[in-house]
Amino acid sequence: MRFLKPVQAVIVAAALFCAGAAMAEPAKVRTAGPIQAQPLAAAAATGSVKAGITVDILQRKGFWARVKSGTQTGWLKLSRLSLGSGVSGNEIAALASGRTGSGNVVSASGGRGLDAADFERATPDNAAVAALSRTAASESAAAQFARSGGLKARKLDYIRAPSTKRSSR
Repeated sequence: MRFLKPVQAVIVAAALFCAGAAMAEPAKVRTAGPIQAQPLAAAAATGSVKAGITVDILQRKGFWARVKSGTQTGWLKLSRLSLGSGVSGNEIAALASGRTGSGNVVSASGGRGLDAADFERATPDNAAVAALSRTAASESAAAQFARSGGLKARKLDYIRAPSTKRSSR
């Protein structure tokens, strides 16, 4: 009987290991480019992937996914992937928040999975900011969109700061 317990433990461990490998999530590469050695934008490239190919997500860390493509393994930003869930567009918005069901509105600021060291190493991506700025709608285009949707402008007063005086009772 003593021999059976270690053998059972090995079998269970092997089954869990195989199940983890079998649970790799497929994703499609949205934009071609390098695969990083670590989940950092400045990390060395270990290879590259072409847009449209399917990769397996092995692990997630913050806004990064460790992927396997053929014999290559490395890290890609999640924004470069279309997840196998059938959602299109920017899949960062489709990440699970841990709250499921209706009526569970979640709002978060910052990035989950990031620590202080990640923020210290962060550098601005001026090209991405410039690209985002080019997609902004003009004031006249926004007004036209609002009119076509039947929206009407309203003037709202600023919220007054609370009084710092204490009332005496």
